[in-house]
Amino acid sequence: MPNSGYVDYEDEETDYSSDVSEVDLNLDTYKPSTSNRLISLTDPKFRVSDRDVAAIASRVLHDVGLITSNKLDLVVDENKLRGEKDQVRKNLKLQALSEAQALPLKGLYFDGRKDSTLIEERVDTKRDTRKAKEEHLSLIEEPGSRYITHLSSSFGTAKQISATIIGYFEGITRDLSQLLAIGCDGTSVNTGWESGVTRC
Repeated sequence: MPNSGYVDYEDEETDYSSDVSEVDLNLDTYKPSTSNRLISLTDPKFRVSDRDVAAIASRVLHDVGLITSNKLDLVVDENKLRGEKDQVRKNLKLQALSEAQALPLKGLYFDGRKDSTLIEERVDTKRDTRKAKEEHLSLIEEPGSRYITHLSSSFGTAKQISATIIGYFEGITRDLSQLLAIGCDGTSVNTGWESGVTRC
């Protein structure tokens, strides 16, 4: 018994030109980079590979008549799409950072952890990699639990950790005049009664 919900669209002669007008595109100024930028904004939401997204987008553009055998400049290339995604991420990160820096910092929380990190060293003409313990710090802004940045400190001592955090804030323009709280976990390097980070 044939499936009653199945419709073979290949056999139908349907005019979809009215659907194209619903899309707000100015074809005189529409460029491949515009297509890649629009696609890259929606692509991460659905966890689809760049190759699949490029194939789907190119097919849709072909179906609506924007890609023809004479006009191939709007074909979506997966490598260009990947580059556009990186650019969009970078721009969004810079935008979020500039918006965050415009607001005064009221609460700063940090947490550190020693991780094994691959270090590359040059010995004569050879490159040698080895594992080394390195202190990694995460800075969080409160209220709102907004991630600020990730820092690496060469040593895990209280003085070095505080110098790394202070050095970061000296390098950026962030209003610290309304800073009310600095928080951390209760490890001795952070809250030690003689030489914890909070006392440096």
